[in-house]
Amino acid sequence: MRKSLQSLKAYIRHLRKSGENLLQGYPFYYASKQNNRDFSNYPYQWSGFTTPIKQRSGLANINENRIFNMQLAAAQIDGLIIQPQQIFGFWNRVPRPTIGNGFRSGPMLVRGKLTNDVGGGLCQISTTLFNALLWANFQVLERYNHSIDAHGEKRFFTLGQDATVAYGYKDLIVRNFSHIPLLLRLEVFPETAEVTASVWGTQSIPVEVNVESKVLQELTPPPQGMSGWKVETKRFVQQKSIQQSRYGNEEKMNTNINRNINKNIDKNTQWQMNYQTVDIYKPWVSAVES
Repeated sequence: MRKSLQSLKAYIRHLRKSGENLLQGYPFYYASKQNNRDFSNYPYQWSGFTTPIKQRSGLANINENRIFNMQLAAAQIDGLIIQPQQIFGFWNRVPRPTIGNGFRSGPMLVRGKLTNDVGGGLCQISTTLFNALLWANFQVLERYNHSIDAHGEKRFFTLGQDATVAYGYKDLIVRNFSHIPLLLRLEVFPETAEVTASVWGTQSIPVEVNVESKVLQELTPPPQGMSGWKVETKRFVQQKSIQQSRYGNEEKMNTNINRNINKNIDKNTQWQMNYQTVDIYKPWVSAVES
């Protein structure tokens, strides 16, 4: 009964968010063309990001189910073509995580506790994807950080650069506001236990990108608990020279190549900030396996 009530609430929230997105005009711009066979028209890599898939102990098939969910979601996104001004929305591409839609039960963080629920693993997909989109200079329309820093120093992302999703509640929505058609790659590799997201263009990326996240404040933890954080993230871009635009991205870039470059930006240069957000990760007490 409780599960049915939660499912109904999520569905109602999804309808409400769909109405809000309609008012914003998003459905008229959602990218829908997918080509996951021929990538020859998109030879220029704009960004790339890889995260490790944690192998958890406990329930039987827990790791297999998590990877299965990731692969199911990735299949809906890999090869998606996003034309200039088009929008990518996570829940526009990925179906509701239910048994009926093919998803399996896997580990999921809910209110600071690691539980087992249908769709476990999707937040790692959204976080990996968000990093690639952030470094590819997409306009961020909707994005949420995790409520707590569940894994501490063992986290697989930089604080301030994660993206959690919850059907009916939290989405990841971005826009290609460049003038260049782009293609998303999203691959899950069970053999190496990794997820890789990348963005490719018909031309090389016309700007240099730098993303900086800085802890503004450590939030006092409860007794025997974990600290919280207040984190500010900024993105800066500057136009490339003609020579850089023509030759700078012709060779394939290594995964995560965009991380931590130009760490100290000279504010007298042509760098301009085009993204800024402040995230709060609450202090917490939990037995989350990290």
